[in-house]
Amino acid sequence: MFGLFARKDPVCGMKEEKGKGFEKSGKWFCSEQCSKGYEKEAKQTKHSHGCC
Repeated sequence: MFGLFARKDPVCGMKEEKGKGFEKSGKWFCSEQCSKGYEKEAKQTKHSHGCC
């Protein structure tokens, strides 16, 4: 109601709009570009922790 509980794209922050974007891995993305950017960032973060 009134966008108070609309999900946001974790990359660009765009609020979910009915009929736009898509859900992937439990997150809502406004575009394929943002989805790919999120995946790229997640891979970099995953490999940057630890001893190696």
